[in-house]
Amino acid sequence: MTTPHIQTAIPQRRYQLGSFLVNILSDIKTDDPVEYRYIMALIDEGEQEPCLYVTAEVNPPAQRQQGRYRIRVVLDEQEKEMGSADEWGDIENFSIFSMGIAAKLYQLSDEEPKRLA
Repeated sequence: MTTPHIQTAIPQRRYQLGSFLVNILSDIKTDDPVEYRYIMALIDEGEQEPCLYVTAEVNPPAQRQQGRYRIRVVLDEQEKEMGSADEWGDIENFSIFSMGIAAKLYQLSDEEPKRLA
């Protein structure tokens, strides 16, 4: 499946992380076969398209013993599932976790995310 095919979404939070802009999206309408709870889109300064997505997806009922939501990371044409937990349904937990992934992938460990209005 590669990048999420977002038709409409509501930006809930925005952050600056180094030279990157972070958008946390919810109420996502898509034609993808999964149901998204949240999507974190990371956009490099001066670019139009996100370079990284982290998604919190609703697990199918048969896979909910590990947790209601699974995390998936999409970078370029690669994607990786990062496990499941109920806590990814909370926007605060998801925001911190997804920005942590972005910081690791882009060596931004010294950068503090700054919440934008």
